[in-house]
Amino acid sequence: MKLNFLMLLPAALLFGVHTVVGEKINIEIKDKVTLPEKQIILGDIAHVSCNNPSFLERINNILIGNTPWPGNVRKIERDILSARLVDEGIDLKEVSYGSTTFALVSVESITISGEYILKKAKEYLLSKLFQPEREIIIESDRPPKDKLLPANEGIIRLEVSQSDANKDRGNVQLVVRILIDEKLRLKVPVFFNIRVYEDIVTSNRKIDRNDILTLDNLVINRAETTKLAGLTFANVEDLLGKRAIRPILPNAPITAEIVDNPPAIKKGDFIKIFVQTGNLHIVTKGVAKEDGYLGKIIRIKNIDSNKELYGKVEDSSSVKIIF
Repeated sequence: MKLNFLMLLPAALLFGVHTVVGEKINIEIKDKVTLPEKQIILGDIAHVSCNNPSFLERINNILIGNTPWPGNVRKIERDILSARLVDEGIDLKEVSYGSTTFALVSVESITISGEYILKKAKEYLLSKLFQPEREIIIESDRPPKDKLLPANEGIIRLEVSQSDANKDRGNVQLVVRILIDEKLRLKVPVFFNIRVYEDIVTSNRKIDRNDILTLDNLVINRAETTKLAGLTFANVEDLLGKRAIRPILPNAPITAEIVDNPPAIKKGDFIKIFVQTGNLHIVTKGVAKEDGYLGKIIRIKNIDSNKELYGKVEDSSSVKIIF
């Protein structure tokens, strides 16, 4: 008895996975289908008919695959359906198809316009770079394309960041992240050119090399500082007494690399030489052999001994000998 049961078991299992004998299945494939983002089942893309209601439900729920990304189309051909039917143990001899040989599947979507993405990125820049004392012009010649997202999927939020957070002028790149229910779905690069205008100190006439900057040759003007490499100055007082190290044209911005402090002592100046050895203090006369700045060491000549020495510049007329 036990042996007979074991012999019948394979036949029972085989019968359980094949089409019910005599159940004819007709499949009419839809040519175009638009679905929400989901897994596609056979009933989504075809009209299926069968006289057995439970068997019909099973066929309609056969998994075909996933919907495409918004903006794309997935082509599902008859051969793919036949392969899925065979996987489910359906005998293809019992299946007939209509005239349509494939379905084109797209997904329901919403559009995030490139202009909206650009607007959000620009608002971020304006809030980050705003300073009342300067004017900023933000230009874009490469707006992003419209982006498609699955419809009715969740709450959409845009998050903006800057690739180089320290750059505040010239060409900059931002990244706009599009999140749905706080899950990242897209990253969109956005490019801007930032032009900056500020009130800075400029020359009001030609300034020659080695000229000392004064109130007569400096003025405050609004100028574009986008491409200025050096530090600019907002106050004339910060430049008074400095020296031009090269010629400066009229209306040119004054930047840190074209000025310096004039030497306290110039080459050839007569100076006082201070010598201190223990309790002995000596003051004698000398001449500077090179320009000298406060606190710097220069070469000098003692007039009395005709010897060259090295000393530290104390002020505009005094040098202390360094032993």
